[in-house]
Amino acid sequence: MISTFQLRGVDIGMAPQVNPAWGHRRSYVGIPVWLWVENPQPLTWGPYTETATLGGQTITATAQVTGIRWNMGDGREVVCGSTGTAYSVGYGLNDSPTCGHRYDRTSQNQPGDRYTVTATSQWSVTWTSLTGATGTVNLTTSSSTQLEINEIQSVNVKPTTPNG
Repeated sequence: MISTFQLRGVDIGMAPQVNPAWGHRRSYVGIPVWLWVENPQPLTWGPYTETATLGGQTITATAQVTGIRWNMGDGREVVCGSTGTAYSVGYGLNDSPTCGHRYDRTSQNQPGDRYTVTATSQWSVTWTSLTGATGTVNLTTSSSTQLEINEIQSVNVKPTTPNG
């Protein structure tokens, strides 16, 4: 029965958003990246419930995401137990209060000069039958996006004087 569930990875919400002119996301070393579940649905976040009769027994199974493991592509992972907080410009350059990351190096050595960010949803599927039998099955689904990380550098120069 659980094999018939059409659970899928989350729709990734991330600041920075995709820039239509570039066709991808771009940010910079040290700038907060916010992560969240965009538009959570029963098949991407849960709860999702089905009831079926199998072998003469009626079984009800409910699937729910218990957390998301974000592989940031730079060797680090962020684990979030909620849908996260969607970014809005009023937050400025603050870190996400629920789920985020800061890169400390550029993506220039990655394929296509971009990190692949993968969100792996950890699903817990609990089932019960009318006979009183119960159980839990753990599943995962995933989705990914590309993120270019550049670096901003500044140069300080001594001001020149008119006689200098």
